[in-house]
Amino acid sequence: MSGKEKYFHILGIKPTDDINVIKKAYRKKAFKFHPDRNASPDAHYQFIKITEAYEILIGQRKDPLASGQSNYRPKTREEVMAEKMARARARWKQQQEEEERKDREYYQKVAFGWKWKAFIVGAIYAAIFSTLLSIDYFIDGDEECLDHHEVISDYLSRSIGAKGEQFKIQTSKYWLNAGGYPPIRGNYSYLFHDLKSVSIIISPLPTNNRHSHSNRMRNYINFENKKLYNTYSYSSVYQVFPILHIMFIVPLALVVFKRPNLRFSIWRLVSIWIIYPTIIFFTFSNDRIFNLIDLILGS
Repeated sequence: MSGKEKYFHILGIKPTDDINVIKKAYRKKAFKFHPDRNASPDAHYQFIKITEAYEILIGQRKDPLASGQSNYRPKTREEVMAEKMARARARWKQQQEEEERKDREYYQKVAFGWKWKAFIVGAIYAAIFSTLLSIDYFIDGDEECLDHHEVISDYLSRSIGAKGEQFKIQTSKYWLNAGGYPPIRGNYSYLFHDLKSVSIIISPLPTNNRHSHSNRMRNYINFENKKLYNTYSYSSVYQVFPILHIMFIVPLALVVFKRPNLRFSIWRLVSIWIIYPTIIFFTFSNDRIFNLIDLILGS
């Protein structure tokens, strides 16, 4: 048996040029040996043979016998799956190489030149600003006794507001004494002069004229001898220490450990569109930069 007669034999028909006859024979055989309908071990092999014979006869596939492959045999399902896996891996490798090439091109574009120099300047400033904020967290500056007219109490949220800052007061002793205006000391940061925390006297207050200004000043002078409740402003950078402070160092880390990969690209964009604007906002809010300049010039 030679030529295409072998493939007509596989389909169980005589040689013919009638495409409809070939299609009908293929559908009949394929229906019989389709793996979803025939669970016999030989069904997969027969189905592949039938499909290959059909595709060769209708011209969708080149006849291997016509190319001199006299020892040709239809591929098994395992061989077909192995070829598909090899092609899939080749496509994956090609895609990875293409992505790496694009990453290298993007890296060359953004990690060099004047834009990168500007990024480095911003990264250095961000690291310096983060360091100054960290110093302010641990070092206290001025202290003052806040007048009760400056303090707004919110009994529902158990918080007080003073000079634009908000403080959570979780001790019930403050709210029990709130009618008597418990003395509150404002603690400012050393460098930026932020009202970063308050200290509240929760010791029992004098029963007579306990809300008078002179009495409150006496309590303020003797703060060190009183039982205090301390809390940071939950609307300031000091409450989120050290999360925000570490974020401000990210741009400098990118400068030191820059790599042509996706992680570098993402964090570079985060630095430009989120971290740098945040630093600029905190630099000028509460007049921080001007208070720092006054401190430097005054010293």
